[in-house]
Amino acid sequence: MSKLWVVGDSTLSCFDDKYYYPRYGYGTKLQEYLNDKVEVVNIALSGRSSLSFTKEENYDYLMNNMESGDFLLIGFGHNDEKAEIARFTSANGDYKVKGSFANSLYVNYIEPARTAGVTPILATPIVRRKTKSSWDDVELHITKDNGEFKGGNYPEAVRGLARDMHISLVDMTSITKDFYEKLGVEETANLHAWSCNNIKSVDNTHTNEWGAYVNAFFVMKTIKELGIKGLSEMVIDLTDYMPYPAKEKYLQANKDYKPVLFNPNLEDSKIFENIGDYKVTAFGDILTDANNVDFKASKEIIDSKESIRLAVANNMGKISNVTDGILFAFKQIDANTRFKLTAKIIVNDYFSNDQVSFGLMVRDDVYIDKNTADVLGDYVAAAPLLLTRKGDAINCFARRSGELVYGSKVRRAIDKKMVVNATLFSTEDGYGACFDDGDCITGGFDFKLTTVDPEHVYLGFFASRNADVTFTDIKLTIA
Repeated sequence: MSKLWVVGDSTLSCFDDKYYYPRYGYGTKLQEYLNDKVEVVNIALSGRSSLSFTKEENYDYLMNNMESGDFLLIGFGHNDEKAEIARFTSANGDYKVKGSFANSLYVNYIEPARTAGVTPILATPIVRRKTKSSWDDVELHITKDNGEFKGGNYPEAVRGLARDMHISLVDMTSITKDFYEKLGVEETANLHAWSCNNIKSVDNTHTNEWGAYVNAFFVMKTIKELGIKGLSEMVIDLTDYMPYPAKEKYLQANKDYKPVLFNPNLEDSKIFENIGDYKVTAFGDILTDANNVDFKASKEIIDSKESIRLAVANNMGKISNVTDGILFAFKQIDANTRFKLTAKIIVNDYFSNDQVSFGLMVRDDVYIDKNTADVLGDYVAAAPLLLTRKGDAINCFARRSGELVYGSKVRRAIDKKMVVNATLFSTEDGYGACFDDGDCITGGFDFKLTTVDPEHVYLGFFASRNADVTFTDIKLTIA
Protein backbone atom coordinates (compact mmCIF):
# COMPACT_ATOMS: atom_id res chain seq x y z
CA MET A 1 0.00 0.00 0.00
CA SER A 2 1.34 3.44 -0.93
CA LYS A 3 0.90 6.54 1.19
CA LEU A 4 -0.31 10.01 0.32
CA TRP A 5 1.54 12.28 2.74
CA VAL A 6 -0.09 15.65 3.37
CA VAL A 7 1.84 18.66 4.66
CA GLY A 8 0.62 22.21 5.01
CA ASP A 9 -1.09 24.66 7.31
CA SER A 10 -4.41 24.96 9.14
CA THR A 11 -6.43 24.82 5.92
CA LEU A 12 -5.35 21.16 5.64
CA SER A 13 -4.82 20.16 9.28
CA CYS A 14 -6.83 18.45 12.01
CA PHE A 15 -8.48 20.38 14.86
CA ASP A 16 -10.20 19.58 18.13
CA ASP A 17 -12.72 22.40 18.45
CA LYS A 18 -15.71 23.15 20.63
CA TYR A 19 -17.10 25.44 17.95
CA TYR A 20 -20.67 25.39 16.66
CA TYR A 21 -19.29 24.49 13.21
CA PRO A 22 -15.81 23.18 14.13
CA ARG A 23 -12.74 23.73 11.93
CA TYR A 24 -11.69 20.98 9.53
CA GLY A 25 -8.76 21.19 7.14
CA TYR A 26 -9.27 19.45 3.80
CA GLY A 27 -6.45 17.00 4.52
CA THR A 28 -8.84 15.29 6.95
CA LYS A 29 -11.22 14.30 4.14
CA LEU A 30 -8.92 13.22 1.30
CA GLN A 31 -9.21 9.55 2.26
CA GLU A 32 -12.94 9.70 1.53
CA TYR A 33 -12.17 9.91 -2.20
CA LEU A 34 -9.49 7.20 -2.39
CA ASN A 35 -9.74 3.42 -2.43
CA ASP A 36 -8.08 1.25 0.20
CA LYS A 37 -4.85 0.89 -1.80
CA VAL A 38 -3.68 4.34 -0.70
CA GLU A 39 -3.37 5.56 2.89
CA VAL A 40 -3.57 9.28 3.61
CA VAL A 41 -1.10 10.44 6.28
CA ASN A 42 -2.12 13.97 7.16
CA ILE A 43 0.63 15.65 9.19
CA ALA A 44 -0.30 19.26 8.35
CA LEU A 45 -0.10 21.65 11.30
CA SER A 46 -2.01 24.84 12.05
CA GLY A 47 -0.04 28.05 11.93
CA ARG A 48 2.99 26.68 10.09
CA SER A 49 4.67 27.94 6.96
CA SER A 50 6.84 25.94 4.59
CA LEU A 51 9.79 27.25 6.64
CA SER A 52 8.53 26.84 10.22
CA PHE A 53 7.13 23.34 9.53
CA THR A 54 10.71 22.12 9.07
CA LYS A 55 11.33 22.74 12.80
CA GLU A 56 8.51 20.36 13.80
CA GLU A 57 8.59 16.67 14.74
CA ASN A 58 6.09 16.07 11.93
CA TYR A 59 8.71 17.16 9.39
CA ASP A 60 11.28 14.77 10.83
CA TYR A 61 8.67 12.02 10.74
CA LEU A 62 8.05 12.72 7.06
CA MET A 63 11.74 12.73 6.19
CA ASN A 64 12.33 9.45 8.02
CA ASN A 65 9.29 7.53 6.85
CA MET A 66 8.26 8.42 3.29
CA GLU A 67 9.21 5.66 0.88
CA SER A 68 9.61 5.09 -2.82
CA GLY A 69 6.19 4.88 -4.47
CA ASP A 70 4.57 7.29 -2.01
CA PHE A 71 3.10 10.70 -2.87
CA LEU A 72 3.48 14.06 -1.11
CA LEU A 73 0.80 16.77 -1.31
CA ILE A 74 2.31 20.15 -0.35
CA GLY A 75 -0.16 22.88 0.66
CA PHE A 76 1.49 25.93 2.19
CA GLY A 77 1.04 29.66 1.62
CA HIS A 78 -1.27 31.12 4.28
CA ASN A 79 1.56 31.59 6.75
CA ASP A 80 4.55 32.04 4.44
CA GLU A 81 3.08 35.48 3.75
CA LYS A 82 3.06 36.48 7.46
CA ALA A 83 5.47 39.25 8.43
CA GLU A 84 7.32 37.16 10.99
CA ILE A 85 10.94 36.04 10.76
CA ALA A 86 10.25 32.47 11.85
CA ARG A 87 7.60 31.92 9.15
CA PHE A 88 8.01 34.39 6.30
CA THR A 89 9.26 33.35 2.88
CA SER A 90 9.21 35.71 -0.08
CA ALA A 91 6.79 35.19 -2.95
CA ASN A 92 9.42 36.74 -5.22
CA GLY A 93 12.14 34.68 -6.86
CA ASP A 94 12.19 31.18 -8.32
CA TYR A 95 13.36 27.96 -6.70
CA LYS A 96 17.02 28.98 -7.03
CA VAL A 97 16.60 32.14 -4.92
CA LYS A 98 17.37 31.50 -1.25
CA GLY A 99 14.68 32.81 1.08
CA SER A 100 11.94 32.60 -1.51
CA PHE A 101 8.73 30.61 -1.09
CA ALA A 102 9.61 28.59 -4.20
CA ASN A 103 13.07 27.80 -2.83
CA SER A 104 11.64 26.71 0.52
CA LEU A 105 9.17 24.37 -1.18
CA TYR A 106 11.88 22.99 -3.44
CA VAL A 107 14.67 22.51 -0.89
CA ASN A 108 12.56 21.34 2.04
CA TYR A 109 9.97 19.16 0.30
CA ILE A 110 10.37 18.54 -3.44
CA GLU A 111 14.06 17.65 -3.50
CA PRO A 112 13.88 15.29 -0.48
CA ALA A 113 10.73 13.67 -1.89
CA ARG A 114 12.23 13.02 -5.30
CA THR A 115 15.43 11.72 -3.70
CA ALA A 116 13.31 9.22 -1.77
CA GLY A 117 11.37 8.15 -4.88
CA VAL A 118 8.26 10.02 -3.73
CA THR A 119 6.09 11.96 -6.19
CA PRO A 120 5.48 15.57 -5.07
CA ILE A 121 2.21 17.37 -5.82
CA LEU A 122 1.88 21.11 -5.30
CA ALA A 123 -1.30 22.87 -4.17
CA THR A 124 -1.85 26.62 -4.11
CA PRO A 125 -3.60 27.94 -0.96
CA ILE A 126 -7.38 28.08 -0.78
CA VAL A 127 -8.81 31.60 -0.83
CA ARG A 128 -9.89 33.41 2.27
CA ARG A 129 -13.63 33.99 2.15
CA LYS A 130 -14.62 37.38 0.77
CA THR A 131 -17.35 39.35 2.53
CA LYS A 132 -18.34 41.65 -0.34
CA SER A 133 -18.82 41.34 -4.08
CA SER A 134 -15.19 42.07 -5.03
CA TRP A 135 -11.98 40.36 -3.91
CA ASP A 136 -9.26 41.96 -1.82
CA ASP A 137 -5.71 40.96 -2.68
CA VAL A 138 -5.11 39.51 0.77
CA GLU A 139 -7.99 37.07 0.22
CA LEU A 140 -6.14 35.81 -2.85
CA HIS A 141 -2.75 35.68 -1.08
CA ILE A 142 -1.32 38.69 -2.88
CA THR A 143 0.48 40.83 -0.31
CA LYS A 144 1.99 44.29 -0.05
CA ASP A 145 5.38 45.26 1.37
CA ASN A 146 5.43 45.32 5.16
CA GLY A 147 8.69 46.86 6.29
CA GLU A 148 11.50 44.42 5.52
CA PHE A 149 8.99 41.78 4.40
CA LYS A 150 8.40 42.18 0.68
CA GLY A 151 4.97 41.56 -0.77
CA GLY A 152 4.14 39.32 -3.70
CA ASN A 153 1.81 36.77 -5.28
CA TYR A 154 2.02 33.47 -3.38
CA PRO A 155 -0.23 31.33 -5.61
CA GLU A 156 1.72 32.46 -8.65
CA ALA A 157 4.97 31.45 -6.95
CA VAL A 158 3.59 27.91 -6.61
CA ARG A 159 2.36 27.87 -10.20
CA GLY A 160 5.77 29.02 -11.42
CA LEU A 161 7.54 26.35 -9.39
CA ALA A 162 5.24 23.66 -10.79
CA ARG A 163 6.04 24.81 -14.33
CA ASP A 164 9.79 25.05 -13.72
CA MET A 165 10.07 21.66 -12.04
CA HIS A 166 7.41 19.83 -14.10
CA ILE A 167 5.38 19.00 -10.97
CA SER A 168 1.67 18.25 -10.89
CA LEU A 169 -0.32 21.26 -9.65
CA VAL A 170 -3.69 21.50 -7.92
CA ASP A 171 -4.56 25.18 -8.25
CA MET A 172 -6.82 25.48 -5.21
CA THR A 173 -6.66 29.29 -5.29
CA SER A 174 -8.29 29.41 -8.71
CA ILE A 175 -10.67 26.53 -7.97
CA THR A 176 -11.96 27.95 -4.69
CA LYS A 177 -12.16 31.50 -6.09
CA ASP A 178 -14.36 30.32 -8.96
CA PHE A 179 -16.46 28.17 -6.63
CA TYR A 180 -17.00 30.99 -4.13
CA GLU A 181 -18.08 33.31 -6.92
CA LYS A 182 -20.68 30.78 -8.06
CA LEU A 183 -22.04 30.23 -4.54
CA GLY A 184 -22.18 33.92 -3.59
CA VAL A 185 -21.02 35.65 -0.44
CA GLU A 186 -23.95 34.62 1.77
CA GLU A 187 -23.77 30.90 0.98
CA THR A 188 -19.98 30.62 1.34
CA ALA A 189 -20.37 31.37 5.07
CA ASN A 190 -21.75 27.83 5.34
CA LEU A 191 -18.41 26.41 4.16
CA HIS A 192 -16.56 27.99 7.07
CA ALA A 193 -16.17 27.45 10.77
CA TRP A 194 -18.47 29.32 13.15
CA SER A 195 -17.17 29.66 16.68
CA CYS A 196 -20.71 30.14 18.00
CA ASN A 197 -24.23 29.73 16.63
CA ASN A 198 -24.28 33.27 15.24
CA ILE A 199 -23.24 33.83 11.63
CA LYS A 200 -21.25 36.87 12.77
CA SER A 201 -18.76 34.45 14.33
CA VAL A 202 -17.80 33.00 10.93
CA ASP A 203 -14.08 32.35 10.46
CA ASN A 204 -13.24 33.51 6.95
CA THR A 205 -10.02 31.50 6.76
CA HIS A 206 -10.83 28.07 8.18
CA THR A 207 -13.42 25.71 6.75
CA ASN A 208 -15.91 23.53 8.59
CA GLU A 209 -16.59 19.86 7.83
CA TRP A 210 -18.64 20.58 4.70
CA GLY A 211 -15.95 22.96 3.46
CA ALA A 212 -13.30 20.29 4.06
CA TYR A 213 -15.32 17.72 2.13
CA VAL A 214 -15.76 20.19 -0.74
CA ASN A 215 -12.08 21.19 -0.91
CA ALA A 216 -10.87 17.59 -0.62
CA PHE A 217 -13.26 16.69 -3.45
CA PHE A 218 -11.77 19.41 -5.68
CA VAL A 219 -8.25 18.23 -4.86
CA MET A 220 -8.96 14.60 -5.67
CA LYS A 221 -11.03 15.44 -8.76
CA THR A 222 -8.05 17.41 -10.06
CA ILE A 223 -5.61 14.62 -9.19
CA LYS A 224 -7.81 12.16 -11.04
CA GLU A 225 -7.74 14.44 -14.10
CA LEU A 226 -3.96 14.95 -13.90
CA GLY A 227 -3.24 11.26 -14.53
CA ILE A 228 -0.59 10.85 -11.83
CA LYS A 229 0.59 7.27 -12.20
CA GLY A 230 -0.10 5.17 -9.13
CA LEU A 231 -2.45 7.71 -7.55
CA SER A 232 -4.99 9.05 -10.03
CA GLU A 233 -6.36 5.57 -10.72
CA MET A 234 -6.87 5.12 -6.96
CA VAL A 235 -9.39 7.97 -6.84
CA ILE A 236 -12.89 6.53 -6.55
CA ASP A 237 -15.75 7.23 -8.94
CA LEU A 238 -16.81 10.77 -8.03
CA THR A 239 -20.13 10.75 -9.89
CA ASP A 240 -22.21 10.65 -6.70
CA TYR A 241 -20.48 13.81 -5.42
CA MET A 242 -20.94 15.90 -8.57
CA PRO A 243 -20.86 18.82 -8.98
CA TYR A 244 -19.63 19.01 -5.37
CA PRO A 245 -20.52 17.35 -2.03
CA ALA A 246 -23.99 18.35 -0.87
CA LYS A 247 -24.38 20.78 2.02
CA GLU A 248 -27.42 18.88 3.27
CA LYS A 249 -25.28 15.78 3.84
CA TYR A 250 -22.07 17.25 5.23
CA LEU A 251 -22.90 20.48 7.08
CA GLN A 252 -23.24 19.31 10.65
CA ALA A 253 -23.39 21.43 13.80
CA ASN A 254 -21.43 20.24 16.83
CA LYS A 255 -23.90 18.19 18.92
CA ASP A 256 -21.94 19.05 22.06
CA TYR A 257 -21.95 22.80 21.43
CA LYS A 258 -23.38 24.82 24.31
CA PRO A 259 -24.11 28.51 23.72
CA VAL A 260 -22.86 31.01 26.28
CA LEU A 261 -25.24 33.66 27.55
CA PHE A 262 -23.42 36.97 27.48
CA ASN A 263 -24.53 40.60 27.67
CA PRO A 264 -22.14 42.94 25.83
CA ASN A 265 -23.79 46.04 27.34
CA LEU A 266 -21.31 46.31 30.18
CA GLU A 267 -21.91 48.75 33.01
CA ASP A 268 -19.09 50.57 34.73
CA SER A 269 -17.56 48.91 37.76
CA LYS A 270 -18.85 50.02 41.16
CA ILE A 271 -15.40 49.33 42.63
CA PHE A 272 -12.93 50.69 40.06
CA GLU A 273 -13.03 54.05 38.31
CA ASN A 274 -12.53 54.26 34.58
CA ILE A 275 -9.04 55.35 33.51
CA GLY A 276 -9.50 57.62 30.54
CA ASP A 277 -11.72 55.67 28.14
CA TYR A 278 -10.66 52.30 29.56
CA LYS A 279 -13.09 50.51 31.86
CA VAL A 280 -11.56 48.56 34.76
CA THR A 281 -12.74 45.28 36.23
CA ALA A 282 -11.48 42.30 38.24
CA PHE A 283 -13.08 39.03 37.16
CA GLY A 284 -12.71 35.31 36.67
CA ASP A 285 -11.00 33.00 39.15
CA ILE A 286 -9.78 35.90 41.28
CA LEU A 287 -10.19 33.85 44.51
CA THR A 288 -12.09 36.56 46.38
CA ASP A 289 -14.80 39.11 45.79
CA ALA A 290 -13.56 41.97 43.65
CA ASN A 291 -12.20 44.76 45.83
CA ASN A 292 -9.78 47.69 45.70
CA VAL A 293 -7.40 46.28 48.30
CA ASP A 294 -6.23 43.13 46.53
CA PHE A 295 -6.79 44.77 43.14
CA LYS A 296 -5.70 48.34 42.51
CA ALA A 297 -6.01 50.35 39.32
CA SER A 298 -4.88 53.95 39.05
CA LYS A 299 -3.93 56.64 36.58
CA GLU A 300 -0.36 57.91 36.58
CA ILE A 301 1.35 60.62 34.57
CA ILE A 302 4.76 59.60 33.23
CA ASP A 303 6.68 61.94 30.93
CA SER A 304 3.49 63.96 30.52
CA LYS A 305 1.66 60.87 29.27
CA GLU A 306 -1.39 59.33 30.87
CA SER A 307 -0.45 55.85 32.10
CA ILE A 308 -2.29 52.94 33.71
CA ARG A 309 -1.01 51.17 36.82
CA LEU A 310 -2.44 47.76 37.71
CA ALA A 311 -1.47 45.88 40.88
CA VAL A 312 -2.72 42.55 42.20
CA ALA A 313 -1.71 41.53 45.73
CA ASN A 314 -2.14 38.79 48.34
CA ASN A 315 -1.99 35.88 45.87
CA MET A 316 -5.25 36.85 44.20
CA GLY A 317 -5.96 36.18 40.54
CA LYS A 318 -4.15 33.70 38.34
CA ILE A 319 -3.36 32.42 34.87
CA SER A 320 -3.59 28.64 35.14
CA ASN A 321 -4.05 25.67 32.85
CA VAL A 322 -7.78 25.66 33.54
CA THR A 323 -8.97 29.05 34.78
CA ASP A 324 -7.98 32.71 34.74
CA GLY A 325 -8.52 35.59 37.14
CA ILE A 326 -7.32 39.05 36.14
CA LEU A 327 -7.47 42.77 36.76
CA PHE A 328 -8.28 44.23 33.35
CA ALA A 329 -8.43 47.75 31.89
CA PHE A 330 -10.16 47.47 28.53
CA LYS A 331 -12.06 48.91 25.60
CA GLN A 332 -14.82 47.17 23.69
CA ILE A 333 -14.22 47.31 19.93
CA ASP A 334 -15.83 45.75 16.87
CA ALA A 335 -14.65 42.17 16.31
CA ASN A 336 -13.77 42.90 12.67
CA THR A 337 -11.71 45.98 13.47
CA ARG A 338 -8.04 45.91 12.50
CA PHE A 339 -6.03 47.26 15.43
CA LYS A 340 -2.54 47.61 16.85
CA LEU A 341 -1.96 48.30 20.55
CA THR A 342 1.51 49.09 21.88
CA ALA A 343 2.80 50.07 25.32
CA LYS A 344 5.88 50.22 27.48
CA ILE A 345 5.51 48.19 30.66
CA ILE A 346 7.33 49.23 33.82
CA VAL A 347 7.67 46.12 36.01
CA ASN A 348 7.31 47.72 39.44
CA ASP A 349 7.21 44.41 41.28
CA TYR A 350 6.10 40.82 41.04
CA PHE A 351 6.34 37.65 43.11
CA SER A 352 7.90 34.70 41.31
CA ASN A 353 5.04 32.29 40.71
CA ASP A 354 3.90 30.37 37.63
CA GLN A 355 0.41 31.94 37.78
CA VAL A 356 1.76 35.49 37.59
CA SER A 357 1.38 37.40 34.34
CA PHE A 358 0.93 40.92 33.00
CA GLY A 359 0.73 42.54 29.61
CA LEU A 360 -1.66 43.29 26.76
CA MET A 361 -4.70 41.14 26.10
CA VAL A 362 -7.52 40.83 23.58
CA ARG A 363 -10.37 38.50 24.53
CA ASP A 364 -13.89 37.53 23.60
CA ASP A 365 -15.61 38.18 26.93
CA VAL A 366 -15.43 40.43 29.98
CA TYR A 367 -17.38 40.40 33.24
CA ILE A 368 -17.69 43.26 35.67
CA ASP A 369 -16.27 42.46 39.11
CA LYS A 370 -17.28 38.80 39.01
CA ASN A 371 -15.55 36.10 41.03
CA THR A 372 -16.08 32.72 39.33
CA ALA A 373 -14.10 29.54 38.86
CA ASP A 374 -15.99 28.80 35.64
CA VAL A 375 -13.92 28.46 32.47
CA LEU A 376 -14.32 31.76 30.64
CA GLY A 377 -13.68 32.80 27.05
CA ASP A 378 -10.62 32.73 24.85
CA TYR A 379 -7.92 35.37 24.46
CA VAL A 380 -4.48 36.25 23.12
CA ALA A 381 -1.90 37.87 25.39
CA ALA A 382 1.30 39.78 24.65
CA ALA A 383 2.69 38.77 28.01
CA PRO A 384 5.04 36.37 29.81
CA LEU A 385 4.02 33.26 31.72
CA LEU A 386 5.74 30.66 33.91
CA LEU A 387 8.16 33.30 35.16
CA THR A 388 9.84 30.93 37.63
CA ARG A 389 11.61 29.48 34.59
CA LYS A 390 13.55 32.74 34.20
CA GLY A 391 15.13 32.68 30.73
CA ASP A 392 12.91 29.74 29.74
CA ALA A 393 9.66 31.53 30.60
CA ILE A 394 6.92 31.67 27.98
CA ASN A 395 6.87 34.58 25.54
CA CYS A 396 3.21 35.31 24.70
CA PHE A 397 0.32 32.89 25.11
CA ALA A 398 -3.35 32.41 24.34
CA ARG A 399 -6.37 30.47 25.45
CA ARG A 400 -8.01 28.67 22.52
CA SER A 401 -11.09 26.49 22.97
CA GLY A 402 -10.42 26.66 26.70
CA GLU A 403 -6.82 25.43 26.52
CA LEU A 404 -3.60 27.39 26.91
CA VAL A 405 -1.44 27.79 23.81
CA TYR A 406 2.17 28.91 24.27
CA GLY A 407 4.19 31.08 21.89
CA SER A 408 7.97 30.77 22.21
CA LYS A 409 10.48 31.38 25.02
CA VAL A 410 11.57 34.77 26.28
CA ARG A 411 15.02 35.91 25.22
CA ARG A 412 15.91 37.17 28.69
CA ALA A 413 14.57 36.72 32.21
CA ILE A 414 11.93 39.28 33.19
CA ASP A 415 13.11 41.00 36.37
CA LYS A 416 11.69 43.65 38.67
CA LYS A 417 12.28 47.27 37.65
CA MET A 418 12.72 46.34 33.99
CA VAL A 419 10.99 48.30 31.25
CA VAL A 420 9.73 46.14 28.39
CA ASN A 421 7.79 46.78 25.20
CA ALA A 422 4.63 44.93 24.21
CA THR A 423 2.55 44.90 21.03
CA LEU A 424 -0.76 43.24 20.25
CA PHE A 425 -2.33 43.38 16.79
CA SER A 426 -4.97 41.79 14.59
CA THR A 427 -4.14 39.84 11.42
CA GLU A 428 -6.15 38.44 8.51
CA ASP A 429 -6.55 35.14 10.37
CA GLY A 430 -6.44 36.11 14.04
CA TYR A 431 -3.89 37.97 16.15
CA GLY A 432 -0.21 38.58 16.72
CA ALA A 433 1.66 39.34 19.95
CA CYS A 434 5.15 40.63 20.79
CA PHE A 435 6.68 40.96 24.27
CA ASP A 436 10.04 42.46 25.23
CA ASP A 437 12.61 41.46 22.58
CA GLY A 438 11.17 37.96 22.06
CA ASP A 439 9.69 36.62 18.85
CA CYS A 440 6.52 38.21 17.52
CA ILE A 441 4.05 35.32 17.61
CA THR A 442 1.19 34.74 15.21
CA GLY A 443 1.49 30.97 14.76
CA GLY A 444 -1.11 29.28 16.95
CA PHE A 445 -2.93 32.59 17.42
CA ASP A 446 -4.72 32.32 14.06
CA PHE A 447 -8.27 32.11 15.40
CA LYS A 448 -11.08 34.60 15.89
CA LEU A 449 -12.33 35.67 19.31
CA THR A 450 -16.02 35.35 18.52
CA THR A 451 -17.13 32.31 20.53
CA VAL A 452 -18.83 34.23 23.35
CA ASP A 453 -19.46 37.66 21.82
CA PRO A 454 -19.50 37.39 18.01
CA GLU A 455 -19.69 41.16 17.52
CA HIS A 456 -16.97 42.55 19.80
CA VAL A 457 -13.55 41.93 21.27
CA TYR A 458 -12.22 43.38 24.51
CA LEU A 459 -8.77 44.94 24.24
CA GLY A 460 -6.51 46.31 26.92
CA PHE A 461 -4.10 45.68 29.79
CA PHE A 462 -4.08 43.03 32.51
CA ALA A 463 -2.28 41.83 35.63
CA SER A 464 -2.68 38.72 37.76
CA ARG A 465 -1.27 37.09 40.93
CA ASN A 466 1.05 39.55 42.70
CA ALA A 467 2.06 41.62 39.68
CA ASP A 468 2.42 45.41 39.95
CA VAL A 469 3.03 47.05 36.56
CA THR A 470 2.56 50.40 34.86
CA PHE A 471 1.57 50.71 31.21
CA THR A 472 2.84 53.90 29.61
CA ASP A 473 3.45 55.34 26.16
CA ILE A 474 0.18 53.69 25.15
CA LYS A 475 -0.69 53.82 21.46
CA LEU A 476 -3.78 52.32 19.85
CA THR A 477 -4.37 52.50 16.12
CA ILE A 478 -7.63 51.26 14.60
CA ALA A 479 -8.26 50.82 10.89
